[in-house]
Order: sequence, then C-alpha cells, then structure tokens
Amino acid sequence: MNKETYLRFLRAYLTNRLPAGEVEDIMNYYTEYFADAGEGREAAVMAELGSPEHLAQQILGERRQEELAPVAEPGSGYSQGAYAAPSYVPVERRGIPIWAYIMILAATAVFAGPVLLALVFGLGLAGVLCVLIGLGVTVGGLGRLSFFGLLYQAGGGLIAMAVGLMLLFGAVLIVKLTAKLLRWFRNSWVEGGTGYEEGY
Repeated sequence: MNKETYLRFLRAYLTNRLPAGEVEDIMNYYTEYFADAGEGREAAVMAELGSPEHLAQQILGERRQEELAPVAEPGSGYSQGAYAAPSYVPVERRGIPIWAYIMILAATAVFAGPVLLALVFGLGLAGVLCVLIGLGVTVGGLGRLSFFGLLYQAGGGLIAMAVGLMLLFGAVLIVKLTAKLLRWFRNSWVEGGTGYEEGY
C-alpha cells in the first residue's frame, strides 16, 4: 500500500462521519505529515500510524457511534492486522480562546473604531454632499444660461456627482473589507482553522 492509497482509505473511513471541512483539514494534516517524513519513509510512517481504519477510529474517538465498515482494497491482500496498533496521537491544534477574541475586538473597537467610523461617515457624508451639489449644479442653470453655458455647468455638475459616487463607493468598500477581516480573524485564529477539537 502506498501513501496515496493509505490517504484514500483514511478519507473513506472519515467521510460522512465528520463534517466535510473537518475531513479536509485532517487529510491536509496527514498529507503534510507524509510529505515532512520524505518519500523514502512512507512505509515507516504507515507502520507508525497503523492501518487507516485504526487511525480513523482513533480520530473519531468518542464521537463515533457505530463500528466503521471495513473497506477492502481490490487485489491488494490488505487486511486489518497488517499493521501494529497505532501509537501516534495527532497534535492538538487550537485557536485562541473566545475571551481573548472578545478582548481583542474590544481593544480594536476602542482604538481603531473611532478612526474607522470617522473615515466611513466622512467619506459617506462627503459623497452624499458631492452628489447633491453636482445634481444642483447640473440642473441649476436650466432656463437661465445659453446652450454652451448650460453644457459647461452640466459638465461640472456631473464631475461633482461622479466624485461623490466614488466617495460613497469607498465608504462601502471600507465597511466590506472590515467585515471580511473580522471574519478571517475569527476563522483563522479563534476557531483554529484546522477543525481539530478536544477528543481527537
């Protein structure tokens, strides 16, 4: 059995027994584990980890409610007893505690919040004012100016409206980027980004 077959069996034992995201995190971890060991040590790593079924049972731990159905590799002669009992325990990788996340958010809100709010409201208010002024300038000369004067004034009004719309777009963009940054921070640092939890 080679590394690819071993990992394929491990995925088969974990699929539908854990959420898909956790299965992907576990598979990435063991793929990196094999890669770190090097190509010449695949057999040693498989002997260390035990059979894919035993490793899957170890990963599932208390969360598994029913026996895993054995998956036979066609024509390989693979059997459950081909490996010793697993002695490897995956390293637990966790994110920061939720209380630390709340403290970081509070500190960010105290120090960066006012600057961010001022920036968003400043850009938004300036954008609205530019759009209103541009609209007023564009239609303000109707009936009082010559055709060329009206054209000149309308051009200035449209430019002011375009600047206002760009400022409004900038305010919306800042809000979206801030929300994305908070989501990324929560997913990467608070939840650990690996899917490993206690009990593995």
